[in-house]
Amino acid sequence: MRSQPSPGHKSHHPRIVAIGGGTGLPNLLTGLAGLQRLGSDLQISAIVTTFDDGGSTGMLRKRYGIPALGDIRRCLTALAYPSDDSDAMREIMNHRFDAQSGLQGHSLGNLILAALLRKHGDLDSAVKIAATILNSQGEIIPVSTEPANLRAELGDGTWIESETAIDTRATIESPIKRISLNHSVPANPDAIAAINHADLITLGPGDLYTSIIPNLLPDGMASAIRKSRARVIYICNLRNKPAETARFTASDYLRTVNSYIGAQRVDAVLINDATGTHDADPSAVQPDADLYNLVSEVATADLAAADNSAQHNPDLLAEQVVNLQRHTR
Repeated sequence: MRSQPSPGHKSHHPRIVAIGGGTGLPNLLTGLAGLQRLGSDLQISAIVTTFDDGGSTGMLRKRYGIPALGDIRRCLTALAYPSDDSDAMREIMNHRFDAQSGLQGHSLGNLILAALLRKHGDLDSAVKIAATILNSQGEIIPVSTEPANLRAELGDGTWIESETAIDTRATIESPIKRISLNHSVPANPDAIAAINHADLITLGPGDLYTSIIPNLLPDGMASAIRKSRARVIYICNLRNKPAETARFTASDYLRTVNSYIGAQRVDAVLINDATGTHDADPSAVQPDADLYNLVSEVATADLAAADNSAQHNPDLLAEQVVNLQRHTR
């Protein structure tokens, strides 16, 4: 493990630790890496969920009994420094085989990570080697190096097993009551170290119960965030997801996140506030009155991507995060 300054040390190079998964975390990392290339002195670390079990990731997990690799691959490519070599490697990592290949559904990047893991014996080494190949501008840290599966208890007492089943359930009459792992796993020590030395911790954007909360479940993660001296920001989703957060208000998201951290630890909420968006789409998440009673700062801005209203604009998102980082806790 690399040497670190003492906890609470305020570096001249702000340490941002972004926590999440899915497509939301790579989106934020893309924007932060862009700011870094423009001269920002940010130090970027990403703590990534490892409990997905769908698609190529799911097949590799069943075959080799390894943690999920897909979200790690997306984050690695998001932080790859643009060059002829890294652009080529990004294409390679994201290549997905078709039906005629015999490897239908597999991402080549997932296969490469699985091969590196089996060759070197641990996930951390595999990720670090891949980051070197891609010339990544930051550090990618699996939240845990041990495999586990997500499970959800619904309001009616029913249990759903697996991230895929939670994320894609067809019937959503009963809301999710709580999410957990099917057995306890330790947090990656590198993830704890990153949190201990962070100036800013971001949670989100991403699916609440399958991309954000899973990172708080490994032993030691929630405690580390509670004890951290970093400023903690929750980045709210643009839209509610029917299978997970139907009819959620922004304050519902914040209460849920804080409940898994075990304290009212979030210092600021960043939320989209595009004029007219909320009236046009009832699924849009917007700041509600309770939100302002639960957190000391609510930052609003037009954050939606122009060509995809379900995604944040990476550059605008990163700029707002850095603006919030400059505030002191």
